[in-house]
Amino acid sequence: MLTINCAIPMLQLRLGVASLAAPFLALLALLGAATGLWSFERGSAKDARLIAIFAATMVLVLCAQSVAMFWLAWEAMSVVSAVLVASHHERRGVRRATLTYVAVSQGGALCILSALLMLASYAGSPSFATIAGARLPDGIRDAAFALAVIGFGSKAGFVPLHFWLPRAHPVAPANASAMLSGIMLKVAVYGLVVFCLDLAGPPRLLWGIVILTLGAISAIVGVLYAIVDHDLKRLLAYHSVENIGIIGIGLGLAIIAIALNVPSVAAVALIAALFHSINHGLFKGLLFLGAGTIADTEGTVDLEKLGGLWSRLAWSGPSFLIGCASISALPPFNGFMSEWITFQALIAALSAASPLMICLAVTTIAALALTSGLAVACFAKVFGVVFLGAPRRTDSPALIERFGPASAALGILALSCTILGIVPSLALVQLARLVATKVGTPLSLPSAPSLSIVLIIVPLLGAVASYVLARYRRPRTVGTWTCGSPVTPSAQYSATAFSKPVRTIFAFFLAPERRRTIDEGASLWFPRRILYVTSSRYLVDELARHFAARTLSLARRSRGLQSGSLRLYLLYAAVALVVTMVFAR
Repeated sequence: MLTINCAIPMLQLRLGVASLAAPFLALLALLGAATGLWSFERGSAKDARLIAIFAATMVLVLCAQSVAMFWLAWEAMSVVSAVLVASHHERRGVRRATLTYVAVSQGGALCILSALLMLASYAGSPSFATIAGARLPDGIRDAAFALAVIGFGSKAGFVPLHFWLPRAHPVAPANASAMLSGIMLKVAVYGLVVFCLDLAGPPRLLWGIVILTLGAISAIVGVLYAIVDHDLKRLLAYHSVENIGIIGIGLGLAIIAIALNVPSVAAVALIAALFHSINHGLFKGLLFLGAGTIADTEGTVDLEKLGGLWSRLAWSGPSFLIGCASISALPPFNGFMSEWITFQALIAALSAASPLMICLAVTTIAALALTSGLAVACFAKVFGVVFLGAPRRTDSPALIERFGPASAALGILALSCTILGIVPSLALVQLARLVATKVGTPLSLPSAPSLSIVLIIVPLLGAVASYVLARYRRPRTVGTWTCGSPVTPSAQYSATAFSKPVRTIFAFFLAPERRRTIDEGASLWFPRRILYVTSSRYLVDELARHFAARTLSLARRSRGLQSGSLRLYLLYAAVALVVTMVFAR
């Protein structure tokens, strides 16, 4: 423990490595090394230096053991990350995204500082160890928790404080996005875990319900907005919201189980949250770096302009495919293992005696199942549109990727996702020992390793059987038919067409045109927004919007007239003829 004393006790600086920080430091080391290797080939020297400084500030946050040290490290992390987001500040959209991020970041930082100072003032010391050992009034702890949820939740990306993510990631460099989403969001998760379990502990039932609810909502909202988006980096940003929600589900369930004295459920849920934090950092870093490779190759990340990259990105393509399978929670990769353990924790909660826990578990299982299914559909769209088929652009460069530092970095992360999926005990054993010290009970590991072997063999047997059956039946192949028109790359299945069924099913919740209007309006400064709302233009726009909504509603109700029946159409014609003859008389 390193301590720097000061004449003012509250400004004491203390550094040390707590047990909960160990998995996050390991993730930072692995992802930071891979991002640095990728930047060696595809990133600029300026961005590489900033990323190194950014990693150092996150190390300080994870090692901070006093209020002042945590605050200084947190502010340094926020400032450096804002500079990374503003790398291309000559563009107006980048400046707007940076200002949005800075506003959210500083507002959250003030909430965190207020919460920590509240605890420190009642504990009589700024040291985290002293604060954790103090018995504080429940009212103070609840008020500090509310501030902490706003502060850490805004940085992590919980709904409804997530809106900076889809603005910042599309404009930031790919290596910066990999570090922002892969590790900085997890640093915020670490802060929330330490706050709830140690500093303001023991945790209360209401805290767990709040975090569990925010997690479930974030998971569903994130994946729904991701599946209808066609900007690859913004899509990945929405998936960060989704996966932070999954982590929140595990953490919230663990807090509920601790408050209700069900330590076995608490242990499995906390392991799931920590394991998914590690896994998300790995596959999200892989996907953002892969998106950077695609942007460097094609000059765009618009899914409607991409296609046929599998033959050209011979090294990055397979790694990106592993990242898509991992984030979709497909076996035998790491994303499946952590989501499986999350499901195990929720199922174990069903056997608890508390009706409240049973009700929350059933609702959350449904939300998590929906999220997992939509994530698979989303990344089937991403990989199919980007890598399969033929190139959609005639001016696309015909260069073939060569193996280099960037593709090696993607390979390292893809290999990590595979190893932690096949042999999850490499992380689970250490996480189980860590969690046992927090919940106060020995833990038997979830049945993950044997499950991996089964889930590897079964898909392989299915693939072999499908191949043998296809060879035996000799399926007939014919050319593509496009209603007599010439077959061009534009006739391929597009991202819009792929996501159309989901947009139709969830039309009551998702409206891409309305979402764009909200996003554009949210980027206005508040004074301009107030002037707009109080102007006559606002009244005209509202009247026009209501008129359009009523017209569309009437058009939908009129669809019943078009049944597709020839007999009904002939009846319409006969009735029209009779009516015409009557009036013609």
